[in-house]
Amino acid sequence: MSYFIGLRGARRTIRRVAAATCFAFLASAGSALASCPAQPVSTPFQQRGDTNSYFLVPGGSLEGTLDDIGWNLSNASLSEGNEPFNVGGPGDSQSVTIDGGGNATTPFFCVDNSMASMRFFARQTAPGSDLQVEAVIRARHGEVVKPIGDLTDGSMPSWAPTDPIDVGAGQLPAWRTIMVALRFEVPSADSSWQIDDVYVDPYRSG
Repeated sequence: MSYFIGLRGARRTIRRVAAATCFAFLASAGSALASCPAQPVSTPFQQRGDTNSYFLVPGGSLEGTLDDIGWNLSNASLSEGNEPFNVGGPGDSQSVTIDGGGNATTPFFCVDNSMASMRFFARQTAPGSDLQVEAVIRARHGEVVKPIGDLTDGSMPSWAPTDPIDVGAGQLPAWRTIMVALRFEVPSADSSWQIDDVYVDPYRSG
């Protein structure tokens, strides 16, 4: 089951092309580095048949205080209740709830062309709106925001991992890196979503 909204496949394709084009266009905004620093990896989605290795984005476990995780929250809050699969460990107990009109944004982190996709856990806690996922790309003259995914209203009534979301970074030249933050937004005032454990796949080949 795909959680991307479409006018079926068309809208999903447009968003993927837009993200890929954006990353390719902004390649010149990156640093002249061969690759990003290595990150500790795990296989958090193995129980769902995905054996790829992933790294946790900064603060991606959403455990601790707001200062601990470093995320920027607007009409959103750290919440009691962890995704039930406990991929970060049995001691985890928090997630983020994003209310209507709000958003939650990760700290910036290094992205290179090996980082093909991302996944996270989500559930809709009140109906009425999609959950939009955007890449906030740091460029020379400011930040550029591009949509990369969209979870449809009503598609995730209970906790589940999302499908892999193509972040478009495969379009970067091998000698470029860029700084990217991930933003999760609920555009309608009549809805809320909960997210947890945000991961990036650092290997295009899986």
